[in-house]
Amino acid sequence: MTETDKQKILIVDDDRVLSKVIKDGILAKKGDMYDVTVAFDGEEGLKVAQEIFPALILLDIVMPKMGGIEFLEKLREDSRFIDTPIIIGTQVSDIEQMSKAVTLGVKGYIIKAEFSVENIIKQVEEVLAKTGN
Repeated sequence: MTETDKQKILIVDDDRVLSKVIKDGILAKKGDMYDVTVAFDGEEGLKVAQEIFPALILLDIVMPKMGGIEFLEKLREDSRFIDTPIIIGTQVSDIEQMSKAVTLGVKGYIIKAEFSVENIIKQVEEVLAKTGN
C-alpha cells in the first residue's frame, strides 16, 4: 500500500501526550494502513480536516478554543463532511454531551480512563468497515 492509498485519520485532542500515544500506537500496529495527523484544538482540527479530508476523526469533547461539540457542529455545516465518521473521546460519560454528539453523527466513543491502543484500533476498524471507507 502506498502513502496515497492509506486511510487518513485525524486526531483532534488538546492532550498532547495522549494524542502522541494514540498516534504512535496506531502507526506502530497499523502504519501500513493509516496516515495519522494530530490537531490540538477544534479550530486547528477544522483547518486540518479541510486540508486532508480524513476517512475518520478521533475527537476529544473538552478542549480549549473550540470544544468537540462546537467542532462537530461546524464540521457538519460543510457538506463534504456530512458523512465523515467520528469517534469521540471523553473523560466522563456526560449523557447530555453524548446525546448531542449522537445527533451530530458520532459513530462511537472512548472513555479515556479506560482507553487502550488496541481498543481504539478495533473501533477505528469497525467504524471504517461499517461506513465503507
